[in-house]
Amino acid sequence: MMTKNRSLFAVIMIGLVSCVLYGVGAAIRTNIGILLNPLGTQTDLPYDQVSFCIAVMNLTFGASQPFFGTLASRTSNRFVLTAGSILLILSIAGMMTARSFPMLLLSLGLLFGAGGGAIAFGMVLTSAIYFTGREHAMTLSGLLNAASGMISFLLAPLMQNMLSHFGLTLTLTFLAVLAAALIPITFFITSRDPQKGIRAKQDKPKAEENDINGLALLKHAFRNRTFRLLVAGFSTCGFHMVIIESHLFSQYVHYGISETSASWAFYFYGVSTILGALLSGYLSTRVHKGHLLGFYYGFRAVWVISYLLLMPKNIITAFVFSVGLGLTGDATVSPTSGLVNQNFRLSQVATLIGFLFLCHQIGAFLSAWLGGVFFEMTGDYTIIWTADILLCSFASIMSLRISEK
Repeated sequence: MMTKNRSLFAVIMIGLVSCVLYGVGAAIRTNIGILLNPLGTQTDLPYDQVSFCIAVMNLTFGASQPFFGTLASRTSNRFVLTAGSILLILSIAGMMTARSFPMLLLSLGLLFGAGGGAIAFGMVLTSAIYFTGREHAMTLSGLLNAASGMISFLLAPLMQNMLSHFGLTLTLTFLAVLAAALIPITFFITSRDPQKGIRAKQDKPKAEENDINGLALLKHAFRNRTFRLLVAGFSTCGFHMVIIESHLFSQYVHYGISETSASWAFYFYGVSTILGALLSGYLSTRVHKGHLLGFYYGFRAVWVISYLLLMPKNIITAFVFSVGLGLTGDATVSPTSGLVNQNFRLSQVATLIGFLFLCHQIGAFLSAWLGGVFFEMTGDYTIIWTADILLCSFASIMSLRISEK
């Protein structure tokens, strides 16, 4: 049974445990750009082919989430989350031995993407809500949102330092150990999940129709105007985020910034994503969520224009730009998940958030891949950022049309 009157301290403690589970996989994915050049050197593949593998990883990450959401409803969150950790371990082992494009595509593109899709935001959030009660959903969402940044800002300089001193193999071994440590955490966080037979009785509101999943659930969701607008906005979010995760590190190096300094810029990016995510979780309980999303997406467009056209390209402006990107980086997830949570049953939330992340990752696939293609063609990143500015502007307009009635 869900406990509805737990103290804020208990909610925070459960949230922190959930943060480790969600945050490790998310942080490795966020910092995957740091491995781009070392993987290219190991496999002797050009930049655009490694970028394509990262693009496939992002697409697989999104595409697998609705599948894992449906699988969890038929088995359990514990089964899916444990499978995710195992897939991450297998993928990292594959990257250690990859010496060709097909092997890198399999390990980085498919296995890592699927592992990350299993340990996804919606899956961890629903287990945490079963622990604390649905009334604490926004607090948990803010904490989980902060998780990727919280671990990412520690992981980015650590990964770069390990690569410099110990090489790619030992760095990947360290990441595999982190993935294995998630399995016992999974067993704890899913210990309050309801049994399959009583799951529907615990969901609210009671007046909603019987539990549905799969395609029937998506058809039901698309009859909801708010959900359609969320899809329109969140689809562009992945395009923006994965330019940062896949190409920004290399872009800083291209500007003449050292790799060590570029990794520290990502450190500040990670710190600011924590602050932005926590603040967004707080604001989502007090401010119109559609207006919040409209502001976040609009700010991204203005901030990118400012960096490309107005700021000099040095380590100081790299830090400033990274902080601005981080403040809105994960901030969109709290109001987005909050709107899904208040419009649908709890047992449907993981699948629907998974579908939103699928749309998110289609954009991610395009920016990870096309960023590499355009760089090979032109020698810079102007085209991909221009596309990002247009998409962020579109997302801002769509989000401002959301009603919370």
